Amino acid sequence: MSANPHIVFYDDACPLCDAEIEHYKKLKTLHDINWLGINSSWDDIQHYGFSKETLLRRIHAVHSDGTIVTGAAAFALIWNSLKYYRVLGFIVTKFKLITLLDFFYKRFADWRYKKNQVCNINK
Repeated sequence: MSANPHIVFYDDACPLCDAEIEHYKKLKTLHDINWLGINSSWDDIQHYGFSKETLLRRIHAVHSDGTIVTGAAAFALIWNSLKYYRVLGFIVTKFKLITLLDFFYKRFADWRYKKNQVCNINK
């Protein structure tokens, strides 16, 4: 495993997001991931310079080399780091499907943010 883990910021107050990340956390990793829930770890996250609203609107990750990725690219980073999702990550990356997946993810993420009352940044 690499000395520097990837970092993933996710909405731990959203039942859907939290359930998905909890599923990933249970899997064997090929590369360490530091999972930071936006609500439970906000004090640890603030120094990255993101606003809470920005992070709640879309999933964000920091690659072990410091590169910041969002949306479908963040999911590809996660999938490429997990033993049982590595094939999916490979397919998405190899066949350059990130842009297509991100097109759909942006729409879903906007809908989730507007619809989900737990995304209220003033909580």
